[in-house]
Amino acid sequence: MVTTFDVVVVGAGIFGSCTAYHCQKLGLQTLLLEQFTLGHSNGSSHGKSRIIRYAHAAPEYVPLVADAYTQIEALEKKRGEKLWNKLGLLWAATGNQVNEISVHLKNLNIEHEVIPGNEISNHYPQLKFDEKWTGLVDPMGGVIYANKWLNAFQEEFKNLGGIIQENESVLSHSETENGEITVTTVRGSYSTTKVIYTVGCWITKFFPNVNFEIKPTSLAVCYWNTKEDKHAHLVNEKNFPVFIVKDLEKHEEFLGLPDVDYPGKLKFLTDDGDALAEDLGHPDKHTDRLIEMPRGFIEEHLTVIDGSKPFTVEKCKYTSSPDHHYVIGPFSKNQPNILVGGCGSGSGFKVAPGIGRALAEMAAGKEKTTVDVSFFSPRRFDVRENSVGCGETQRLDSLSIVLEANDYLEDNPTDDEDSSD
Repeated sequence: MVTTFDVVVVGAGIFGSCTAYHCQKLGLQTLLLEQFTLGHSNGSSHGKSRIIRYAHAAPEYVPLVADAYTQIEALEKKRGEKLWNKLGLLWAATGNQVNEISVHLKNLNIEHEVIPGNEISNHYPQLKFDEKWTGLVDPMGGVIYANKWLNAFQEEFKNLGGIIQENESVLSHSETENGEITVTTVRGSYSTTKVIYTVGCWITKFFPNVNFEIKPTSLAVCYWNTKEDKHAHLVNEKNFPVFIVKDLEKHEEFLGLPDVDYPGKLKFLTDDGDALAEDLGHPDKHTDRLIEMPRGFIEEHLTVIDGSKPFTVEKCKYTSSPDHHYVIGPFSKNQPNILVGGCGSGSGFKVAPGIGRALAEMAAGKEKTTVDVSFFSPRRFDVRENSVGCGETQRLDSLSIVLEANDYLEDNPTDDEDSSD
């Protein structure tokens, strides 16, 4: 059995699968290790649906999204498989957040529309807001077929000659002075020159002494019935957008998706969770607030949904950094050959293709990555350093990717037969 690789990627969720694919595509012989069975539900990458969108509160995310759109369009054509559906995204918020998002979307020439809260129902009659709210419609928003994305990147990785080994936990890694790394697992050891950890909440296991707090949490992913069976079609992909809600007055955040996972059931949950157990497992029972918060919102704003109790509740793990931005790149200046891609739960699935490409380019020793990810460098938490990466020149290069992706999508329109509007 081969035991020497150019790169070992630890963790075969969406971050790891995209990273391994891009490493192999760059000609790096890559091993992808997964501690559980592939497609497991112990982390953050399982399930059928996620949200993709240009709209973000921080403009640094937009180039990663643009890169993802381009990659997925190309992958759909190559595989003859529909991997996402452009439904439109509604972002509804109190305060001035929507207008702030609109400013940087305008600066990047990204199409969108800002509407008063009391006019949101003209677009989406299932939703009801008053004048204290403002809505932003991002027409490029949509639903990701999450399980298909994960499977596609893993299959394409193997087609390129990459090796995946499941049910193989990594115990440790060690590095010699000349940069040779040994990765030790429950089955044996592997020699490599680069290790990339994309392990979700298990990042605390491999980097227990980092100088910032990593917070893994357990989300209650709720699915809700319509009040009447005859209204079930109002929450399908033809009639309902993906949506994000930020009630800044109440400090509440929610996200919703149409009935991809369960026909006729709306996916709607609070963007909050309970602490994981000490062994990084889910708590035995979620606290009542994780059900009560979305239930209260439903009763006030979602006119066709039965908010009395969820149809079912599933569990998902989030892992967040102190500033709630991703962690991408070398974890320590003293170990440049040990890279991480993490703290992406909550918004990371859609940008995993771009993050995977960037990590692979770092592993290949490229001076600049296709998309500048210096904003997400772990070094930003190092109080001894003020610099976070490659600088403004590359950031401008990255932002140009947005415009290139928009041109690509205009020339290669998505099949919108199942989309609203």
